Amino acid sequence: MRIFIAGFLAMMFASFTMAEPVQAEPLTLDWEDLIPPEGKGQILSVPGNSPTIGTPKREDFEGNDDEYAEMIDLYEAQRYTQPQGVSIRTDLNGKIVRIPGFITPLEIDGENVVEFLLVPYVGACIHVPSPPGNQIIYVSKIKGISLDKMWDPIWITGKLKAKPMTTILADVGYHMEKVKIEPYQE
Repeated sequence: MRIFIAGFLAMMFASFTMAEPVQAEPLTLDWEDLIPPEGKGQILSVPGNSPTIGTPKREDFEGNDDEYAEMIDLYEAQRYTQPQGVSIRTDLNGKIVRIPGFITPLEIDGENVVEFLLVPYVGACIHVPSPPGNQIIYVSKIKGISLDKMWDPIWITGKLKAKPMTTILADVGYHMEKVKIEPYQE
């Protein structure tokens, strides 16, 4: 029995020492940090059968199919201005990070933005062409940010996932959910 317990404890100790260390503080990133060095990373490639996140619902246009079609055409035209052929950093996958940016809303619930794209400059994906997908983070599952705060720069902190996906506004290389959101301060 002692041999069994000693063996069990040795296995448990070995598994704890081989585990990745817990990250105490979030890794503070700049947008350039999301771009892998030349020849490294994974090409941002979204599977063709992926759903398009943030697509407006036809019923939101109260039966006006022309307005709905016009909106979809406008979004698609915006998506096609995005630079292609970029890579994402898979080595950051699962890391707790902190990064500043601006909100481009994807879903609004009443007076709050509840899903958005975090982008490096104000107006990206809406008023100006979308940045490359490795410069966009899709943020979901948040409590919401007041619409009147949506133009203010923010910090987000949470677990980064290197996860290519398609949104109505742009292809995205990263995803974060349930993030901590704070006003931007240097």
